[in-house]
This record gives sequence, structure tokens and C-alpha cells, in this order.
Amino acid sequence: MDKANFPVEFNNEIDDVKKNENEYYTLAVDRLSKLAEGHTDISGAAVNFKQPAKEHQTSYINEVTIVVYMGADHIAATEKGERFQFTLDGALDAVERQVRERRKQQRNH
Repeated sequence: MDKANFPVEFNNEIDDVKKNENEYYTLAVDRLSKLAEGHTDISGAAVNFKQPAKEHQTSYINEVTIVVYMGADHIAATEKGERFQFTLDGALDAVERQVRERRKQQRNH
């Protein structure tokens, strides 16, 4: 799919991920596009890859933050971990869950 009906800003600050960043970008766009399928509430998204602990000893080395813009609301999920693929999947899972919960709340009001 790799084409969303809304803009997706992509920022990557992790050198080890740069060689595969198109693959990860496509994965994120595909999952966000599926989340938006049949809905008009998502107007944009931002996907950020960071390595905040690059110079420090920590239990994680990657940080992925995904923000989904839904009208006046923004839904954000940040996942931190050692293995990049699991970190990305965790952030996508969290943002998908939050969007579904928000939609459910809106239907019930």
C-alpha cells in the first residue's frame, strides 16, 4: 500500500536504521493507512525514530514515537527498546489501540 490518504512526516535519527528506513517507513504507513481505512478522522501522522541513549548506559537504545492527528486531538505513543523492529511494532500497536478506543468513546457519546 505505502501511500496514506494523509501526510505522514518521517524523521530518523538512528544510523543503524538508515539503510532500511524505507522498509520501516512503508511498514508504518501501511499500518496507519489500514487504521484510517473507512474513516475520515485521521488528518496526518508523524513517525520519529531516535536513539536518545546513544552516549549513555541505559536498558534501551531505540525510541519510536508515533503521533496521529485526529481533528483537534493528537494521539501519541512512544516505545523504547533494544530491538528496533519490536520497538516500532510496539509503538504502532499502542497508537492503534488508542485510536480504536477514541473512536469507541466517540460512538458512545
